Amino acid sequence: MKTDKKIPEYYIGKKYGYEARKVVEDYELSYNVGTAVSYLLRANRKHETPIQDIRKAISHLHFELDKLHNGDI
Repeated sequence: MKTDKKIPEYYIGKKYGYEARKVVEDYELSYNVGTAVSYLLRANRKHETPIQDIRKAISHLHFELDKLHNGDI
């Protein structure tokens, strides 16, 4: 199913035009790791500083570590 929704520019790479979600999909990342990667890819582009997105990425990586430590894989 194809949609006509516009992807925000901060989710698309400037040099090659890769969409963050397609990079995550191509690498078959888990939800938490994929979300962390998406936050890091847009960190310097969406807000005035990358701090908020880096903190969110770290949180999702902690969620993934908890999942792995609990054997929820």
